[in-house]
This record gives sequence, structure tokens and C-alpha cells, in this order.
Amino acid sequence: MKIQPLLIVSLCLLLFGCTVLQQPLPESNNTKAYRSEYADPNAKALFAYAQFRLLAAEGRWKAAVAALKRAVAFDQKTDYLRMHLAKGLLHLEQSEESIVLLRNILDKSPDNVAGHELLGDLLSYQKQDEAAVHHYRRALQLAPDSDEMLPMRLAMALGRLRQIDEAITVLERLVKQQPEARLAQLSLARFYQENKQPKEAEAVYQVLLERQPDQRQVILEYGRLLEQQNLVAEAFQLYREGIRRNPRAVAVRQQLAMLYLQQNRHLEALEQLAAIRQQFPDNRQVIGRIGLIQLELEQWEQAENDFRELLRHEENQGRNRYYLGMALLGQKKYTEAVEVMSPVSESSPIFAETVMQLTYIYKQTGQVDQAVVALRKVLQRGIHHPEIYYYLTSFLGDQDNLTGAAEVVLEGIERFPHDIELRYQQAVLYERCGDRQKALEVMQNILSLDADHPEALNFIAYHQAETGEGLELALTRVQKALSTKKSGYIIDTLGWIYFKMGRYDESREQLEEASSLLPEDPVILEHLGDLYRALTLWLKAAEAYRKALEVDPQAEGVIEKLQALPSGGAP
Repeated sequence: MKIQPLLIVSLCLLLFGCTVLQQPLPESNNTKAYRSEYADPNAKALFAYAQFRLLAAEGRWKAAVAALKRAVAFDQKTDYLRMHLAKGLLHLEQSEESIVLLRNILDKSPDNVAGHELLGDLLSYQKQDEAAVHHYRRALQLAPDSDEMLPMRLAMALGRLRQIDEAITVLERLVKQQPEARLAQLSLARFYQENKQPKEAEAVYQVLLERQPDQRQVILEYGRLLEQQNLVAEAFQLYREGIRRNPRAVAVRQQLAMLYLQQNRHLEALEQLAAIRQQFPDNRQVIGRIGLIQLELEQWEQAENDFRELLRHEENQGRNRYYLGMALLGQKKYTEAVEVMSPVSESSPIFAETVMQLTYIYKQTGQVDQAVVALRKVLQRGIHHPEIYYYLTSFLGDQDNLTGAAEVVLEGIERFPHDIELRYQQAVLYERCGDRQKALEVMQNILSLDADHPEALNFIAYHQAETGEGLELALTRVQKALSTKKSGYIIDTLGWIYFKMGRYDESREQLEEASSLLPEDPVILEHLGDLYRALTLWLKAAEAYRKALEVDPQAEGVIEKLQALPSGGAP
């Protein structure tokens, strides 16, 4: 398109000022010689700067910076141009060149506030925080009434230098000068927390909430601070009030749900996550969390539905199959659970857990051989976890393969020497093999690692009850075990120790409770029969012995005890 002459005139006036446009007049005695202003360095600088502005507006930074360099070459005295050049170089990621230029500017103009501020930013970006602090401080000295961002940047740099007290001082001064500086107050509260000054942080958060009660970030940070101080009731109140003011505050609902979970208040956590799901029905992270809570609450069908929905998507296939399998397992849908879990690949982070659940299903369905095969394959693939050795040992024991079980548990202990449960299994195997002394030695070793281990305490206490030696110590041990874990077997041991001590009333209370918890255990039934016999409750003794024989017809000595009762145990 042809440019009209008038437009050319206007553009020239804009770029160069009052350039002489008409033809030069002939020289005369009364007329000076014409001098073109285009040859003036200042005019050239202005033209180059105008080019920079146009090119920068188009995002053509390489050409824009080149134009600006020409402007600076024509006018080397104006800091304004060189400051723009320093900023322009940053668009080309030439920070070192920009720093050199800024230092030169400040050498000639040490009171250039913008120069100190920009150099401080660049040095801070390069993690040269000490040098950055120097320039920020100088800028603040020169412009003490600047906006909040300059002292904010100084405080942040001081914080990175771990000069927290000084950072707090800077922010306190800023907040005093500018009470509405919200970002400064928020940063001050964070520094208070970092400096172990929770009360001061609380006060700042409260001021912020008084001015603007629905500030989500303030609610979240203040809530976490309250949680850290175990002020759970106050945190609950804060989150609930935040949700009341803004029911769509998703982040606040999430934090409230997490707090409910920490307090084992699963139903209330589920309520909050369900509200989030109403807003974002396709949010897979929320659906997954809901599904996990449903598993915890044994809401198997709901969990099944959610994890089936998640399984329609590509991501987290392994985990979703595992949790879907758990939901099916809870409903005793064993065949479906196996079908869902079996495709979980070896590369999945949850592969080992999946195999262990599959082996549990195999055992529940009487497929112990298949469970053993599955666990051995996991070990052959180089996946080693204490639980794998634990379950494989247990299943081999169920097959009466005590030699194989002993080999597996020993290999597990060699790999995981501090795993107490593997050592406990080793002790149980020694006992099953008839080596009570080695079993006791391992149990003592377990107590040296964990003095409160309930099964080891119970094992040793029961042995003492059987031998009748150290009954007072045995009583102390079994009571300690029971304080940690309430189990029918431990209660039986307590009752049996009381029996051995001749404290029959206390023994009866414990043994009857143990029998109610484990009604099919022949040893507990035999203990109960012995107690009733000592109390001359012949009919009750006979009934207990008969039940023991029904469970285990080969129970050693029980037939003889039954026959020795008055009337031979006849009803």
C-alpha cells in the first residue's frame, strides 16, 4: 500500500521531532547552512528506541534488543536507555550481561533506585542472596517509602540466608507502615512459624481473617498451624466456618477431610469428600480417596463401584485393580477378585501386595499349593519383602513342610535381620519341631529388640506356667502382653498361670473368657476342664473335655482325664 505523503510527515515528526521538511533554501548572506537532524546522535538514539518499542510490543526480542543497543551506542549517558537494555537482555536469558550493565550503571549513578532493585532481583535469582540483600537495602535507603514489594524481596532474601530475625524485623516495619499490606502479613506469619513463634503467627492470621474472613490461603495455613499445636477443636471450627462462608472452597474441604481422617472420623471425612465430588464428579483423585475410605468402612459394594469407575481410565491401573480386588474380597467374591488382581504387572509398585492378597485368597479357597507357587515366583523375580517370607513360611508350615519353612524363614532373617515377625515365626517353627529351648532363645532375642512384643511375652509366660517356675514373673509378663494386645490365647495364658498359682476364681474368669473367644481351641478347653475338675465341678469338667475331644480326637491325655472323673465322665 502506498503511504500518503501526509502520513510520512506525521511519522517523521513523531520519531524525530521538528525535522526540517522543506527543501533547503539557497545560501545567502542572511541564511545559515542547513544541518540535517537525522545526523544528530540523539535523534538516532530516539529512532532506535522507537524501533525497540515496536519490536518489543511484537515479542521480537532479539531484534528489539539489537535496536536498543544501537540506541545506547548513540546515547551512552542516559540511564533510562541502559536500564531498558538491562531488562531487555533478560528476555534473551543473558542475565550475566545484564548484571554487568547494571553494575556499570550503578558505578556512574550510585543513587539509581531502580538499578539497585533490578540488580538485587538478578542476583537473588542466581542465588547470590548476600549481594542481593546489599542492593535491596541500598534501594530502600534511597526510597524508604517504596511499595511493599521491595521490602518483601529483601525479607525473602534474608530468609534464604537464614537471617530470620532480621527478615521479621523488615516485615514488621513494613506492616506498621502499610497495615493493608496483605502479602507482607502473610509472609510475616510464615516467618514467625519458621522462627518457632506460633503465638505471633496466630495473631497475624487472626488480623488477616478479621479483615477478610474468607481468605482461603490464610485459612489453610492457620489451620495447619493449629493442627501442629494439637489445637484440633480450633482447627475444626476454622475450617467449618470457612466452608460456611464459601461452600465451594474445595481446598478447605480437603484439609478438613484429612483432619477427620487423622482423627479416625471416616464418615465425616467421607461427607466432605462427597461434597467435593458433587462439584467435580469426574475428579479421579477424589473418587479414589472416597473409595479408600469406603474400604476402611467396609462399604464393599460402594468401593467396588468407585474403583470399577477408576479402572476405566489408563492411569494407576495396578493400584485400582488392587483396591477393586480388596472390595471384592470383602464381599467374598474370590473368583472375581482373582480375575481383577491377576493382571497387575510386575512393574506396578503394588505388585508384591497384590500377590500377597492373591495368596490369601488361595488359602481361603483351599489352594495353599497355588499360594506357595505364587510367592516363590515373586522371590524368583527378585522382589523381596519381609511379608513375602512371612506368608511363605506360614503356608509351608500349613503343608507340614517344616524343613522348607525353616529354610525360607532363615533366608528372610538373613535379608531382614531386624524383622521381629520373621524371628517370631522362626521360634514357632522351633516349637513345632519340638525344640522348645531354641524357641525360647529366639523369643528372648525378640524381647531384646522389642520389650513389649505381646506374642513373645505370652510364649515365655506360658512356658513358665507349664513348668511351674517363676510364676510371679510369668504373671507380670502376661499382664504386660495383655495390656498391649487383647487375645484369646494371651487370656488363656493368664488364666492358666492363675490356675498354677491356685487362684481358681481368677483363673475361672480368664479361662471362661478365653473359651468364649476361641470356642474351638482344644488346649483352652482342656485348661477349662482342668479348672472345673479342681473346683469339683464334675459335669462342667466333663463337658469341657468332651468338647476338646470333638475338636481334636487325638488330644493327648484328655481321654484319660475324662475317664478319671467321678462316674467316668458319664453325663
